[in-house]
Amino acid sequence: MYELTIHLQTKSKTPLYEQIYRYIKREIQENRIASGEKLPSTRALSRHLEVSRSTVELAYEQLTAEGYIEPKPCAGYFVCDIS
Repeated sequence: MYELTIHLQTKSKTPLYEQIYRYIKREIQENRIASGEKLPSTRALSRHLEVSRSTVELAYEQLTAEGYIEPKPCAGYFVCDIS
């Protein structure tokens, strides 16, 4: 599982979920997170970043809608092949 080290800017005008979304999207686009890699669960990432779970869920939902990640039932979120 890929460990995400995101430095959130709490005083930024950009919402936290969007900062998470942009970070993960950039990591995928720049191949720092490989296709097929499992992302942390929403619960684990929210605990790690000290944000609400719904904040992480919003970021994951946007990434899913754009085809960067896909949820697999009872397994978690995995990075899609974007090539």
